[in-house]
Amino acid sequence: MTYLAVFESDTWRLEREVLARALASDWPQAQVELASSGAAGSDVRDVEWNYRSELGELEGYAHSDGRGIYLEGPIELVADFVVWYRGLVPTEEQVIFCDDSYSFDGEVPSNAERGDVIAIAE
Repeated sequence: MTYLAVFESDTWRLEREVLARALASDWPQAQVELASSGAAGSDVRDVEWNYRSELGELEGYAHSDGRGIYLEGPIELVADFVVWYRGLVPTEEQVIFCDDSYSFDGEVPSNAERGDVIAIAE
């Protein structure tokens, strides 16, 4: 299942360099790739990463518009990344957690913890 953490804003976006630096700093074991301009898929996937832990493997990428991430992996690991991502987005922006079929959705508060995000998916 693909999970999304997205926000809508006309005034703010998470720049790819900021996201890449944050990934490198906060998730140093993640393998991070920046899309090359004009490369296949670069109009959608701006930053891609792969992360492995005792919880399993997570694949993620940021949309090129800077307004969301897509995640595939165990829900606990997905939730950890959503909480982390929420911390990168200004508190005045409403971040929504959902799946790719919109079978659930909910707002991720700025003080969210792993359990809060998992509860949205249940």
